[in-house]
Amino acid sequence: MPNRVEFTEPFQLIRRNLHFILVEPESPGNVGSVARALKTTGFEKLILVNPCPLDTEQAKKMAHRSYDIIEQAAIVPTFNEALHSMRLVVATTMRKRHFKFPFFSPREIARKLISTALKHPVAIVFGREHAGLSNRELLQCHLHSTITTATQNPALNLAQAVMIYAHVFFMEMNQAPAEYEYNPASQYELEKFYEHLLASLKMVHFVPRDSLDDFISRFRRLIGRSMAEQRDIRLLHKLLQIFETRIHDLEARPDEPEQRNIY
Repeated sequence: MPNRVEFTEPFQLIRRNLHFILVEPESPGNVGSVARALKTTGFEKLILVNPCPLDTEQAKKMAHRSYDIIEQAAIVPTFNEALHSMRLVVATTMRKRHFKFPFFSPREIARKLISTALKHPVAIVFGREHAGLSNRELLQCHLHSTITTATQNPALNLAQAVMIYAHVFFMEMNQAPAEYEYNPASQYELEKFYEHLLASLKMVHFVPRDSLDDFISRFRRLIGRSMAEQRDIRLLHKLLQIFETRIHDLEARPDEPEQRNIY
């Protein structure tokens, strides 16, 4: 029989803020197994994006006394809606993409999540059984993680992957929390900055070697890895605003000598 572990006080806070998001799960049995994995590791927050039918005998059987996790799950129609209130989002993937994001192990991800999850909603995202997450969905996440395996085929199924992360999180997050408390930017705040950056680049007629979308993706990679806080994003907005104001001033007075502006 497995040993039961008493939850620490920090973990009680973390388990209310850590969400497991399943994007378009296709098998009721997999969702049931995920619910069982979450229940046995002390987690309870499940978000389902456009899922398969869940009121099935297969889901109930595989959940095994954990079907209440499914009954209480938040069901949303789109990926954007699932991320709306999250301050830090981790994408899981088994395939390497051309974005060249750094990949962190489940243990590294758990350690990065701890301080944020004490006070803010965070999420780890799992993709479709047959195709995983799309490139666009990966770009909307701050950090990226993968599970190291001995072989690529056969790959872990959805419930197995969730169980590995949930158990590692459970063990890591029942340790003492980090002293510094992050106040990370929300997904909405990050997207507004990327929009601002794109508008500023177009304003100066910047043409990258590849494309503006790929250029913005590099900033997503940088900022996602930095776990930017709200004040960091405000600072970046201010920096863009300083340059925009200076450009407007120069365009309004093209023949005047250059003056130094202090902001």
